[in-house]
Amino acid sequence: MSLVSNGNGHLACNGIEKPFKIFVGYYPREDLTYKVCCHSLHKRSSIPIEITLIKQSELRKSGLYWRERGQTKSTEFSFSCFLTPYLANYEGWAMFVDCDFLYLNDIKELRDLVDDKYAIMCVQHEYTSKEKTKMEGVVQTVYPRKN
Repeated sequence: MSLVSNGNGHLACNGIEKPFKIFVGYYPREDLTYKVCCHSLHKRSSIPIEITLIKQSELRKSGLYWRERGQTKSTEFSFSCFLTPYLANYEGWAMFVDCDFLYLNDIKELRDLVDDKYAIMCVQHEYTSKEKTKMEGVVQTVYPRKN
């Protein structure tokens, strides 16, 4: 079995397109929003996708994550999201999203923007929160390159 990139960041195995790997940060208090996120992805996707939870309790049990949750972290995946390349076996392209994403368009539109000349792609924008607190009343900490 051989894995090759077709030049657009899409892996193929023996001519069959591999699923686009999407890792969703899971937060137990947001189980319903996680389910809505996954449903909206599956409902609108015209390409094969593979959705994997990044669930801190499971990462801890497997010894992959041991960091204590700091006071400024509002979700369990504030840092565990950085395990995405490892969890994807450093193979092809993978995407991390928060569990409260709602997809209104086909994820293929985003996946088609992938360019193999980059090691990582992200949205860059100037943003400073206007709110003093965030999820569950956690104090909003302002620092450079937060988003």
